Amino acid sequence: MTTTGDTLTPAERAHCAAQAAWLHAGRVLSAIGLGLSALALIALLPGMRGGPFGAAQMAFAAVALLGAVERYLALRLRLDERLFEALADARLPSLHALDDGLRQLGLRARSAEPRPLAQRLDGTRRLIRQHAAVVALQCLGFAGALAVA
Repeated sequence: MTTTGDTLTPAERAHCAAQAAWLHAGRVLSAIGLGLSALALIALLPGMRGGPFGAAQMAFAAVALLGAVERYLALRLRLDERLFEALADARLPSLHALDDGLRQLGLRARSAEPRPLAQRLDGTRRLIRQHAAVVALQCLGFAGALAVA
């Protein structure tokens, strides 16, 4: 593996391409999470006009609130997907160039230590697992709401 600032090797670019493809495939979870959030909000509309607010509505509200977390994670994963694509096809020649771009946007601290590619890949996989867990909770909450409705 390369050091944190050097130009990436062909093998590292392949890892970046594989990670980008995995992130792209994960968009289906984003669609499910967004759909569940939208359906939960629609289900809450009658309660907003003074109707009863029972267990089902509480579960739908939890699904909708989890939707905010899901959207944040989906945004982060989409950004990572595009960044790994850029690393894979050398539009970003190095991790140093990536960090410089993120710093200019205010997305990375000026004093942040450079991280090797392996840590970045691990961090993205951790975000993928967190996103999947949130969508799973949304699914359980939605199913629970339907069960008690």
